[in-house]
Amino acid sequence: MKQDDKIIIRFGGLLVFCFDKRRRICQVGVHSSTDDHELRLRLVKRGPDPESESEQTLTLSHAQIRQFSELWLNVEGEPAMERAAERFIVGEPNEPPTDPQDWRWIVDLECLYNRKLQLRKGVLRPIVYVTTGLFYTAELSSEPYLAVPVTSTGTKHRRATSRSLGRIASVVGAHIHLTHPDQALVLRAGRNGSELFRLRREEGAKYEITVDNGDTPQAPAGGDFHYYFDAIRLKRGEPRVLLEPYGLPTLGDRAFPPCGPVETGMSDGFGFD
Repeated sequence: MKQDDKIIIRFGGLLVFCFDKRRRICQVGVHSSTDDHELRLRLVKRGPDPESESEQTLTLSHAQIRQFSELWLNVEGEPAMERAAERFIVGEPNEPPTDPQDWRWIVDLECLYNRKLQLRKGVLRPIVYVTTGLFYTAELSSEPYLAVPVTSTGTKHRRATSRSLGRIASVVGAHIHLTHPDQALVLRAGRNGSELFRLRREEGAKYEITVDNGDTPQAPAGGDFHYYFDAIRLKRGEPRVLLEPYGLPTLGDRAFPPCGPVETGMSDGFGFD
């Protein structure tokens, strides 16, 4: 994959991705129902010399970000161009991924249940609509994982019913191009709402944006994958499918998966009850 893109975005933490295939945009649901996580934004500008470089950081509590129902991240300005959010996939769709940046390393919640899932209202808030960019796996976990069904009483199903996922995406990336000096990457509160930031194209400059919905210092130790089930409406008697590493001793924090993004890959957009 080309590495000379002007803007690189890295997504981590409790985030749910879904691609609207009709409108060709990516929806990113920010899981904000837990107080022991917060949204951290970091913008790094890299230029041809040290004097032109800069860094900005912003930390938002979930109480702050939940006041927005939706955010729109779009390339604005002339010349107009056809824009779409796409996934980076190498090889045949029905074959396992081999390229380390292939999108399909991300955990697909709907593949765990082999059906489209209904989501609870208000848990994924805000929804960030990203209208352009190539999305890919930016980082893989250091070890493979099993998907393990767990009953409501906490009883694990037999290991024979567990499913090997291999290594999984711990960070999602997106490359976005600004092809003309009049273009800018703009974040708005709503599709045509107030402007929250504007990132203009500068000759010789590259930008790295990090969006991390991660633990606060007060968060309890352990994995965070179980939080995703706050957002899912399961059928009666249906187990939660949790992740655990395999192949190496599960000691301490190793017994828990990273707080990484997931997707709902069978749906054509988020469906809320």
